[in-house]
Amino acid sequence: MTAAALHLRRALPLLGLLLLWEGVVVAGLVNPSFLPPAHQVVAAFCQLVSEGEIWRDLSISAYRALGGLVLGSAAGVVLGLLMATSRRANGFFGPLVAATYSLPKAALVPLFVLWFGVGDMTNMLTVFLSSLLPVVVNTYHGVKAVPPTLVWSARAFGTPFHRILARVLLPASAPHILTGVRIALGFSWVLTLSAEMIAAKSGIGKLVFQYGENGSYAYMFAGILAIVILAYAMDRLMVLLTGRLLRWHESSHAREAA
Repeated sequence: MTAAALHLRRALPLLGLLLLWEGVVVAGLVNPSFLPPAHQVVAAFCQLVSEGEIWRDLSISAYRALGGLVLGSAAGVVLGLLMATSRRANGFFGPLVAATYSLPKAALVPLFVLWFGVGDMTNMLTVFLSSLLPVVVNTYHGVKAVPPTLVWSARAFGTPFHRILARVLLPASAPHILTGVRIALGFSWVLTLSAEMIAAKSGIGKLVFQYGENGSYAYMFAGILAIVILAYAMDRLMVLLTGRLLRWHESSHAREAA
């Protein structure tokens, strides 16, 4: 199957959803005042894009999401490696990770507002925490899944620990780590938008919230559509990057993962 045919097949459910949306509203099954027809949303989206109003807010949100993601992922890899290679570190950080993993991170936004005020710090710190934990967990399990014979063989040749870390543990656990980063990428957008709706003066989340408050529902859904498109594009880039980085690995088919 060609790449174009594959992309078309993936787009068919979305097209079907848009047609169903349009049909339900046109048939009068839903009040169009609260759920505008799909063609009005598409028209509002095209207007926002052509006028450039949406680009600034999207760039601000992307900066917050990616900034928190990069910092959280880097810290997560370090902490996950530390927990997987040190019993003391695992004994100290393990309970903290287990206790906070299922905590809704959006619930911390009011606390961060109290500490840091309204702005990028609050938003990025929320994304940082939401990105940190899945990367920690995946890194930890990835390192633990490395065959012990690889580590034993490296030690038998007198390889120092920092080289074992760089040449054995990190490459062997890379599929798990990148999976954690991909999960964190989804969380980063969810938490960015949540934080912007609660505590921000700019960003696409704040823009969508303002359109909803003003009753401009076509533009509100247009903003949501822009978020979906951008988040999907970033996820596809992550899949492509994973495939490139893991070309040597037996899981290189991750490039074609859904």
